[in-house]
Order: sequence, then C-alpha cells, then structure tokens
Amino acid sequence: MLDFLTRRTLGSLATLIVVVVAVFFATRLSGNAMDYMLPPGIDTETKAAMVRHFGLDQPLWLQFWRYVTGLFSGDVGISLFERRSVVAIYAERLPNTVMLFSYALVLSVVLGVPLGIAAALNRRNPLGSAIMAVAFVGYATPNFVLAIVMILIFSFNLHWLPSSGDATPLHFLMPSIVLAAPMLAEIVRFTRNALLDVLSQDYLRTARAKGLPEWLVIVKHALRNAAIPVVTIIGLQVAGMVARCVLVEAVFATKGIGDLVVFATMQRDYPVLQFGVILIAALVVVVSLVVDLLYAAIDPRVKVTA
Repeated sequence: MLDFLTRRTLGSLATLIVVVVAVFFATRLSGNAMDYMLPPGIDTETKAAMVRHFGLDQPLWLQFWRYVTGLFSGDVGISLFERRSVVAIYAERLPNTVMLFSYALVLSVVLGVPLGIAAALNRRNPLGSAIMAVAFVGYATPNFVLAIVMILIFSFNLHWLPSSGDATPLHFLMPSIVLAAPMLAEIVRFTRNALLDVLSQDYLRTARAKGLPEWLVIVKHALRNAAIPVVTIIGLQVAGMVARCVLVEAVFATKGIGDLVVFATMQRDYPVLQFGVILIAALVVVVSLVVDLLYAAIDPRVKVTA
C-alpha cells in the first residue's frame, strides 16, 4: 500500500510539473499582454518601458526560471492588469468559490445517494424510472444551457432569484444547482448500479434471514460494499466540478476564482492566469490522492490489490 501511494504521489508531482511548464509557455503563445492592456495609440517608448518593467523583454527561459523560483518562495507575481499581488487577488475571490463549491457538493451527495438508493429499490416501478430519467437529463444538459434556462425562468420571468452577483446566499442558489447537476446525476446512476450489484448477494439474504430490518440490511451491509464505486465517482466528479466552476462563475458573475481565470484569459494577465490554472490542477490532484486513501479506509481488500 505504501509503495502504491508513493507512486501515486510521485505521479501527481510529475503532473503538476507538466502543468506549470505547459501553462507558462502556452500563455506566452497566446499573444503579447501589453497589446491588450495598453490603450491604442500609446507611444513606443512608453510601451517598451512597461514591457521592461514586467520583465517581458527577457528571454523565455529566464522568465520561466524566475517564475519557478518565485513559486518555491511563495511569490507568484504581480497582476499585469491590477498591479498588485496575485495571491491577494485570489485570497479575495476564494471565499465565493469555496461557498459555491460547498453548496454544490453537499447538494450532490445529500440528494444523489438517497435518490440512487430509491432508484435501485424501485427499479421495477415508475418511481425508479422517473428518477433515472431526471438524472439522465441532468447529466446530458450542458452547464451553460442549464444556466441560461434557469436565469430565464427564475430571474427574468418569475423574478424569484437574482441572475448574477454574490451579495446574498440566494445569489449562490442557481449557480450551485447548475454546478451540482452533472455530479448529482452521476452519483444517482452509480449508486443505483452499485447497489443493484450487491442486492442479490448471499450475505444479504443471510442478513434478512436473521430478521434484520430491510433498512438496516441496506444501510449497514449493502451500502458498505457498494461504496467504493460511489466514492470513485464522487472523487472524479469533484475534480470535474473544480473545472466547471470556471464556466458557472463566468455565467453568473459570482466573482470567484473561475470568473477571475476567465477575465485573466481575456486580458492576457499572465501571472493571474498561470496561478489559477496551477491552483485548479493542484486541487484535482489532491482530490485524486484523497480518493485513493478512501479506498483503503472503506475496504481493506484494496490494500492487497494496490
């Protein structure tokens, strides 16, 4: 097990190194930041002075070396657009993203697992079919389409919810639902399938023969053995949710990290964009490692397989 986790950790570090290299050089290939930030008609000398001020006139290898050494020292640079620390900018946006992410995660798990159980136990009646039909629609509908539909219905027509902003908890309701929809649908589907795989097992028939209540058979015996694929999909969907935050926050203008990354991309704000992509990649890698640790905690047999 220790060897497995060591290999996974080294692989994760290698992934982050590749991300750092790729995002640094990809941002430079996207165009000169000063062409987008400085007003039209500015004189050449002023533009050249700005380029020198931010070190953009230096060779790429030297810029990369300065950026990597800065990462290790905690200095991720100064925003080209706002002229202040990138860390300070992200610190201001982080609470909104954490709030949105937490709402969506809780909504997905709290509703997804019970609905998956209900779909499995009612697989031969209309309730189970209805749950799976709604889950399929939620999974198949793109986030931006669902976001636009909800804004049109609940904001412009019914005037129940605000369409953008971050002033109150209600501003995060629609973004949370949109962000949670694909993960909720996947949890329902995988919980149902995993539970169906174990419902016919001999040990469950034995538990029922002992006179245990059906709910106890499901919760204590069936769910534990069905939990590994469910935990897997939750881990994968959490990683995907981190990436989907970029689109959802941009649509609803919640002023989070995702919205910041989109703005930095349009403005060619290299330091802000680089740190945002690296931060998202690091979160995805950490989630993957946590899922691996949860495997062993749920089922000790995973240690042998690993």
